[in-house]
Amino acid sequence: MSRAAVRRTLWLILALNLGVAAVKAAYAWASGSLAVGADAVHSAVDGASNLLGLIAIGLAARPADREHPYGHQRVESLASIFVGLLIAVSAVELGQASIRGLLADRPPPEVSGAGVVALVGTLVVNVFVASYEAHRAKALASSFLLADAAHTASDVVVTLGVLASQLGAWAGLAFVDPAASLAVIVVVLVVAYRIVRASVDHLLDRALVDPERVRAVARQHPGVSGCHRVRSRGLPGAIHVDLHLLCDPGLPLARAHALGHEVERALLEALPEVIDITIHLEPVGDPDDPL
Repeated sequence: MSRAAVRRTLWLILALNLGVAAVKAAYAWASGSLAVGADAVHSAVDGASNLLGLIAIGLAARPADREHPYGHQRVESLASIFVGLLIAVSAVELGQASIRGLLADRPPPEVSGAGVVALVGTLVVNVFVASYEAHRAKALASSFLLADAAHTASDVVVTLGVLASQLGAWAGLAFVDPAASLAVIVVVLVVAYRIVRASVDHLLDRALVDPERVRAVARQHPGVSGCHRVRSRGLPGAIHVDLHLLCDPGLPLARAHALGHEVERALLEALPEVIDITIHLEPVGDPDDPL
């Protein structure tokens, strides 16, 4: 993963998200729309997550050291969790305002043609940002970009709902605006949950590589009698794999060592998302081997 490329992507997306948030906030202030205000906060949180990502990626890029021999990549997961919690807190606060709006029977917001056109413009930007960030996340194998892309993609659905609420408000239906605001908040909370769940899985060392893929590559090499105890952990794009190779007990040590390197090179070529492999060599029929 090129962290410089990830940073460039985040700077561009940050500028777009802040522009979208500013347009929505201006229209929300002029119209008094709770739904547009909730959408503006949603976009502002996108920008905040971009800033946090820039900081986290800088920290994650620090090389491995004595205290952190596996590197600092998990800073991205911690940052993703923080983004998810930030989104959830914002959603709860907006939810309270929306409920008060429903109970108070507040008048509908003032809908203007220019405001609706502005929202349509932000929708176009959201579609571009969501598709572009998702593409870059996959190309760069960045867990943070992937999480941020999921959040950005929700902006498209949210803005469509807000546009619909403006039509309801234009028709004089006062309840539509706070109701649409609550719908926006539900979407935001779902996104926050997904971001936090995925990041927690990474921190808890959830398996990231199918063991059968590893075994299939290892068994292609003459001299390998079997492969077991395959484990993987880390982050997408920065995966660590451990495995045990079963070899002929009469194999010379130098040849066994070379065989381990051959399997390692083959696995790194077949699994580009893997950055480190630890191989333990065992003789076939080892009485200490439970398998």
